[in-house]
Amino acid sequence: MSTRSVATPHALLSFGNAQRDVTPPIGIFHRFWGAATHDVASGVHRPIRAMATAFAGYEDKQRLALVLVTIDHCLLRPDDMEWLRDKVMQQSDVDANCPLVFSWGHTHSGGHICRHRTEQPGGELIAPYLDVLAEKTAETVRDAIADLTPARATFASASSRMGAHRDFQDPADGRYVCGYNPDQPLDLPVQVARFRADDGRELGSIVTYPCHPTTLAWENTLISPDYPGALRETVEMETGAPCQFLLAPCGDIGPRHGFVGDTRVADDNGRQVGHAALAAWHSLSRAEGDFEYLGAVLSGATLGEWRYRGWGDRDNSALAHQHFVVDLPYRTDLRKPDEVAAEIAEWDARSQEPADGQPDRAGVPRAMAERCRREWERLAPLPSGDVYPLRVDLLRLGDAYLVLVEGEPYFQLMADLEAAFPDKIILVGVLSEGSRCSYLPTQDSYLRPLYQVDVSLLESGCLERLRDEIINRISAAQ
Repeated sequence: MSTRSVATPHALLSFGNAQRDVTPPIGIFHRFWGAATHDVASGVHRPIRAMATAFAGYEDKQRLALVLVTIDHCLLRPDDMEWLRDKVMQQSDVDANCPLVFSWGHTHSGGHICRHRTEQPGGELIAPYLDVLAEKTAETVRDAIADLTPARATFASASSRMGAHRDFQDPADGRYVCGYNPDQPLDLPVQVARFRADDGRELGSIVTYPCHPTTLAWENTLISPDYPGALRETVEMETGAPCQFLLAPCGDIGPRHGFVGDTRVADDNGRQVGHAALAAWHSLSRAEGDFEYLGAVLSGATLGEWRYRGWGDRDNSALAHQHFVVDLPYRTDLRKPDEVAAEIAEWDARSQEPADGQPDRAGVPRAMAERCRREWERLAPLPSGDVYPLRVDLLRLGDAYLVLVEGEPYFQLMADLEAAFPDKIILVGVLSEGSRCSYLPTQDSYLRPLYQVDVSLLESGCLERLRDEIINRISAAQ
């Protein structure tokens, strides 16, 4: 039998948002690439943004379900993340039980904001900047809650090939490098949630896309949000309302044209995704209820008439948040932090002078010392025991689910969740609370010598276990 009605996914809620410019000062420690020959930021390409979005009950704005904070920085290490959360909770005057969740935009050009790096050039600016970041982020939380307005959310998606698979096998020697892989083409989803007040005013949008913000790399010395900056600008110029970017699972995805120093490439990448987001956004402009077949119309041809027929009395005000933990086993071959610290000392004892113009860019000792410091920063704060308690936040929004997970899972997580719930909208954000657990590659990826596998902290199969638990939770919530 032919389908006569196509449901329009939507949600009724109260929605509020706010944002602040939280760009670090020029001269702050900036080096986020082992191959970089510079240490401090020389200028600003685009501002770094902190944005808060509040979700509450449609008829009861006091029933606060979630406040989502997104910040353009790559991530914060666990001790800094805990400090920031505590400061924002204190300074925003929200209830201690308020579900406040951070998600990081993951630009690698925002500055290396880590208190462990205070001895590095420009590191003296990190602590004062974190104080400012906490204060301004707390302001966004307060303002987002104050801005709560009864609204309807609608959802649509498009696609963009700006991002690409990034596990490439070097034809010269067969080793895997982290870069554009043309042998595995992808058409990646751009998801849009559009929020409109009951009087038709545009309140804002959330755009998700699964691609590492690594357009700008070792040659870039400017503070930048990477491609999300131009993406948001493109959407906001057309819609007249704030756009919040949420990074989707992209452990194995990066820009097709990336690892450059030219900021124009980052802007072009962002505009590609921004225009795809606008295509999805505009598809919702006349979406007023379910799309229904009205019957045949006799004309030069016999035509089939379809119309949006209003929202009817379907209750789409379901709004519920749950937080849960999935215990995932550590790898058994992880090094001890003391071992890594000893290797750092060995590399530091050698010349740290950049080898600009050489194939290894920064010079082997300088690059390897940085690689080891990052390994130590991953290992040192891990919870003790045999399993890692991975945090998941799940928000029900009418016909949609917003899933927020720690770390950097592979894109397959998102694909599997969408396949499991074809009649629901599944939005997934990563780097929730940072990246303490590092990458979550697919099980078959552990069979190859990949960068993401090399730096992963969890055992093979953890991504699939995480996926299964999320599917179970969503199934139980329906």
